[in-house]
Amino acid sequence: MSAPHAPQGYGTTAKVLHWLTVVALLTQLVVGLTMDTGTAVDRAEQAVDRAEDRGEEAAEQQGEAAEERFEAEIERREDAADRLDDEAGSQELRDVASGSVLDDGVSGVEVHVLLGLGIFLLGVVRLVRRRVVALPPWAEHLGPGQRRLEGLMEKAMLALLLVVPASGLLLALAGESFLVLHVGTQVVLGVVVATHVGLVLWHTVVRRHGHLSRML
Repeated sequence: MSAPHAPQGYGTTAKVLHWLTVVALLTQLVVGLTMDTGTAVDRAEQAVDRAEDRGEEAAEQQGEAAEERFEAEIERREDAADRLDDEAGSQELRDVASGSVLDDGVSGVEVHVLLGLGIFLLGVVRLVRRRVVALPPWAEHLGPGQRRLEGLMEKAMLALLLVVPASGLLLALAGESFLVLHVGTQVVLGVVVATHVGLVLWHTVVRRHGHLSRML
């Protein structure tokens, strides 16, 4: 026997989870666009460039052996800068996991990681709740095609609330090899959210169906 439908419109818990998710995603977007992810790495790379500019000509004048030693030193410094880049995200994640995130102030990357974990948790809660609590009836003004689209978008958004933060954690732990995955899933989430918002605005502002009131 299937669970009975909830009354018309969403309940208080669903509304709170929905708007918490909206706030978390908007905050994460702002943090992601404004955070400084590589200050230390940039300084290290700039130092290598300055050392190379200053010493290359002098090494060439001192002979082949000096030039080889200079090139080896530059390569060593470049490797150190690369390691610093690879370890930056992992260090931020370790700070969050160990509870030492507040010891030396919270960086933009650490805020990004904390928000990502919060969004992942919201996704889990919403997914579990979706399995045990029935959705309210479809809005009468939605046609069959729009209902199918809304159903697909709901499933996609719930999945992406888990996949996007998970890909971010992989990026922090394993480095740049997961950057394409993390950015790609963010783009997909953005398209899904934009489609959902567009449909809501169409039925709220253009068609005057009061669609948004179901979640207020």
